[in-house]
Amino acid sequence: MRGKDILAPIVAVFLSLFPATACKGAERINFVYSSLSFSLPIESLERFAKGGEFPLPNVSLDEKTVSEIRLLLNQSFPIPQKTLYKLLRTTLAEDLLRQLGKVVSTHPQSNGFYPIRAAILQASSKQEWGLIDILKAFPTEQIYVDLELLAQLKDELFAYFSYNQAVAEAITQVVEREVATTVSPANLSQLPDLRQPGKYQVIQQTVTLQKTQLRLTKEGFVTNYRFPVDFYYPDSPESFPVILISHGFGSVRENFRTLAQHLASHGFLVAVPQHIGSDLQYRQELFKGTLSSALSPVEFLARPTDLSTIIDYLQATQNTGSWQKRANLQQIGVIGDSLGGTTALTIGGAPLDIPRLQTKCTSDNVIVNVALILQCQASFLPPSEYNLADSRVKAVIATHPLISGIFSPDSLAKIQIPVMITAGNFDIITPVVMEQIHPFLWLKTKNKHLIFYNPGTHFSSTKPAPEYALDSLPSFLLPPNRDISSQYFQAIATAFFKAYLTNNPQYLAYLTPHYGKFIENESLGVKQITHLTKEDLISAYGGNLPVPVEEENPVVNFPVNSPKSVGDFVKENGVLKVGYPQNNPPFGYINSQGEWGGFCAFLAERFASYLEKNLPLEFPPKVVFIPTNSTNRFSLIKTGQLHWECGYPLEKDFPADVAFSNSFLVTGNRLIVNKEMASESVTRLINSSKIGVVDGSSSLQFLRLSYPDAQVVTISTDEIAEGLTSKKISVFIGNSILVNETVKRISGEEYQVIPRFPINCDYYAIAMPKYDSQWREISNKFLADLGILKEYFGGENNKMLLEEFNYCVNLNPDNKKNTTKKTGIFPVGK
Repeated sequence: MRGKDILAPIVAVFLSLFPATACKGAERINFVYSSLSFSLPIESLERFAKGGEFPLPNVSLDEKTVSEIRLLLNQSFPIPQKTLYKLLRTTLAEDLLRQLGKVVSTHPQSNGFYPIRAAILQASSKQEWGLIDILKAFPTEQIYVDLELLAQLKDELFAYFSYNQAVAEAITQVVEREVATTVSPANLSQLPDLRQPGKYQVIQQTVTLQKTQLRLTKEGFVTNYRFPVDFYYPDSPESFPVILISHGFGSVRENFRTLAQHLASHGFLVAVPQHIGSDLQYRQELFKGTLSSALSPVEFLARPTDLSTIIDYLQATQNTGSWQKRANLQQIGVIGDSLGGTTALTIGGAPLDIPRLQTKCTSDNVIVNVALILQCQASFLPPSEYNLADSRVKAVIATHPLISGIFSPDSLAKIQIPVMITAGNFDIITPVVMEQIHPFLWLKTKNKHLIFYNPGTHFSSTKPAPEYALDSLPSFLLPPNRDISSQYFQAIATAFFKAYLTNNPQYLAYLTPHYGKFIENESLGVKQITHLTKEDLISAYGGNLPVPVEEENPVVNFPVNSPKSVGDFVKENGVLKVGYPQNNPPFGYINSQGEWGGFCAFLAERFASYLEKNLPLEFPPKVVFIPTNSTNRFSLIKTGQLHWECGYPLEKDFPADVAFSNSFLVTGNRLIVNKEMASESVTRLINSSKIGVVDGSSSLQFLRLSYPDAQVVTISTDEIAEGLTSKKISVFIGNSILVNETVKRISGEEYQVIPRFPINCDYYAIAMPKYDSQWREISNKFLADLGILKEYFGGENNKMLLEEFNYCVNLNPDNKKNTTKKTGIFPVGK
């Protein structure tokens, strides 16, 4: 095809997104394709939407494309306006609208985020509304459509509809073929009904576990925290297999009480943790708009280790606990729901493939898969293959998991234990083809099972406690007969773990296509299969698949270094990636409550606001914080994982492809000593005393370089005062702000800070990629206005910093020997 022929199917996809009808909102739609652009009146598009000819002359669409477009045109969305209003103000929904805004806008150079959101909210004032209503409500007369970007959506949109139907048909054909050609392994009517409770009475205990790991919670970043775990176990002294249940994003452990009690009644010890960085409380804060990120990247690492922490706890208490000794730690299984399903597959042996995910989440791609948008949060992790598998886990069930981006075919092929995946044919949260069906084909483990609900949705396998259900969840998201489908899942999960954890072969009969056909009825549409091939899908679809099962060119791990300017990246992605330390107060540190923060976080948030006005940006960028240390900071900049790195002084030796901003703060190291020692020389005090210093700080680096023979005692910031008063240390060294604030907190007047001016002068600056001089320029303009120092540190500390700046730049004898230190230094507080 040539010219407009090439555009025909792409324009048709747009019609499916915004069906045409006579309306007040828009009169013409302008299509832009590379250097070619043309417009069409709404009336001509209306005739096509109702069954007329395609409005481009001398162009025709094949019957398959027309059929697929017709399917898309008939969709309606009975979501109440009140519910939609809340949803559209979450960061996850805003990300989705920004993706659509790349394609559809009111001007070729702008993002259509705001007009699309306004049109959707206006359209949803009806009880049932659809795409036609959105177009009617579009707030301008002109709509612009980028056909190059829209082309990316064509096959994916078809995967939601016609291909989805073909997949359902392929699964049905596999079941019918299996049932017709094989003999049922048991008399199914005589099998015990595992939907009924088991023989054991169940006891519940709640235990709160301690964990040390960086995590974003509703309180902010923390490193030391506690999380509750509900344990359910049979009231019997026997030994029982262990099952861990991982809840989904925005859920709570109580939602799985019924499932846990059912499994425990059948002879399992069940543990259900609260994932505090992605639970109900986190979701509620997200709905309030108080969180800058739909999901922290580190949550993909923290969730699997929550489960490993529980196993560690059971191991540690095997000989000392009462009920804990009932746990058979040789037989451990995991169930995960939604994001918890991703957690289950991770701990079951599938490494996270971040480099592959990063290629899927680039700003050049248009993403309408909500599950992939959520997975793309993990793309901000440094590029690596994260293997968080726990070999103690022997079998996993993933219900409606998120898979397509964060795992590769090679990742899932690494799972060697039995796996079950459940899927619903009308799951718009984790689209079934992309997130479950194709990944099921990637699995190479000998024992794999697919449970396919038809009809079914994202919520077919479980039913939450009423008090924790999402308010006003749209009815089309809920499966028919949810009570029946969740009871069925309780039975099938019981059979799966009985078969693969206790090695009882009689339960394998429950996992066959025969049993699925036997249990299926008017109230429960379900298919059970153990194998599916690409050829099965091609046969059912009737030709080449619109979305490949696997990438033709598998992605390998590689360092990421974007040729785009940092400013362009921030504009296109709405993300600012900032690194800062956890142990260099006051720039970045962990406080006594285990929360991660400091001046660098404060500075980055202010910089994000500055960028919104001065790049300029249509939206304030989200700040993604990544912990850094002296060994990884430069490599993260070189590989494109950081735009800004804050919290360390300028260094003489640094990589050629890293640059620094102008210095924004000058300070140095001073000592806290007992007043009786204040008259001694600094050199003698450092060399002859037990000197405390914060572990990992720039002060520790200074000591090791300048005073290699010092008796160093590394401590945390919370231990400084106690260390001095208990005589664990005689002297403490740190930057001026830290030592001044610490002395204020020590009771009495026994301690003071010496010397009058810093022992050395540290010039603090922002490290960043060297290739982008414009990024350095805008950073320096922001850093030049340092009233922000007074805002954060207060007037007294700001006055001290001014004095130290004057000393270091103008009076310090070392500076007179090396005047290059003055270059590019902004006066502090100016």
